[in-house]
Amino acid sequence: MRFVASITVCPSDIQKLQRHVALARVESDPLKHLLITPLFVSPDSLRLAQHMSEEGSSVHFDSGGYHVQMGKLRFSELYMPLLDLYKSNQWATIYTLPDYVPLSQDEPEVVERKVRDTVSFSTLFFREMPDSLKPKAMPVVQGHNQAHIDFCLEEYIRLGVQQIGFGSFGTMGPNSEVNVATRRATDLARYVVDVAHSHNMKVHLFGLGAPPLVAMIKGIGADSFDSASWLKAAGFGMVSLPLMRFYNISYKSAIAELQRGVTFDQFEEWKLLTGHSCDLCKDLGKLREHKMYRAAHNLIVLQESVDMVNRGESARIRHIYRNGSVKYRTEFEKWLLKS
Repeated sequence: MRFVASITVCPSDIQKLQRHVALARVESDPLKHLLITPLFVSPDSLRLAQHMSEEGSSVHFDSGGYHVQMGKLRFSELYMPLLDLYKSNQWATIYTLPDYVPLSQDEPEVVERKVRDTVSFSTLFFREMPDSLKPKAMPVVQGHNQAHIDFCLEEYIRLGVQQIGFGSFGTMGPNSEVNVATRRATDLARYVVDVAHSHNMKVHLFGLGAPPLVAMIKGIGADSFDSASWLKAAGFGMVSLPLMRFYNISYKSAIAELQRGVTFDQFEEWKLLTGHSCDLCKDLGKLREHKMYRAAHNLIVLQESVDMVNRGESARIRHIYRNGSVKYRTEFEKWLLKS
């Protein structure tokens, strides 16, 4: 299973991130797989991503469906700009086809329309792509029920693609900008993985990847997932440790569950629990004060979580979950014990 770091920052911040990852002095490389949305990054960011690709990183192109999800443009406005950009940038590893994300609050007829638009636009887009890019094309399965999922799968199997994405997790937040792993969506994702693997297609999960969810992602058999949680959390003063939730380290907070604070002493105890050690979190004062320290630390933590489950370190994983957040204490038994 691969973790793909979703990069949404400017070139100078990407370069700062690279420097801070190097400062951490860890074995794993959390920037070896990257996801960018080429229509919504600057030309300088795109050039930097190409340079990173030439240096050995795999770069996944996202379609911009997330920006449609947030209401920044209409779905129909994606098609031609995205196709033109893909044709002029044929160096990436994966090219996501246009997808229209159904929101949790959408009425059934709206979800139905979005699913059909996703499939019809993706099919046309695939046929217009250069033949050299078609093996790298990744359409996205969307929908809120199995009929929707089956419709997408049947059409994508007919196209003969080598990988598909799944993006219909629950949505929350003022602009429906946050994906959440509802039970229904998780069951549908597992079904997508099972069917796709039976047709020798790999599956990528979009926009889901807080460290505690790594057990679930591995347990349902997904081949890869992307996340920007490490960066968003850093912006709110929050940090994590392998397979643990985010906690606020920038100030003492007990006013909200999502912003729950953690003391330095507790954080040090959890470092021992998880076995995490990087030079970025040796100085907790700098971790508290500097967003880029937190971002690079969180990024490394997500990669370490994936490395841990990929190596099958069952005893260590079970111990972390059982002694971490109450919400996630049964994740090992619920997911990894079955996989």
